Amino acid sequence: MKIPDNNDLAEAVLSGAAQLDSIPPRTCLLCGRRMVVKINPFHWEAACSRHGLLRSEWLEK
Repeated sequence: MKIPDNNDLAEAVLSGAAQLDSIPPRTCLLCGRRMVVKINPFHWEAACSRHGLLRSEWLEK
């Protein structure tokens, strides 16, 4: 899957426009499409094919 260069998903979550629980999202918070989620012991990342990438490290700041 090619991840787009935009970061609409990250901007929506970090600005507070979309709510996120402590678990990684399985569907995009903006469009509802299934996302590719990668989880390791230290962090997770979720990628939407339309709205870009979201990483758990970005939420910790």
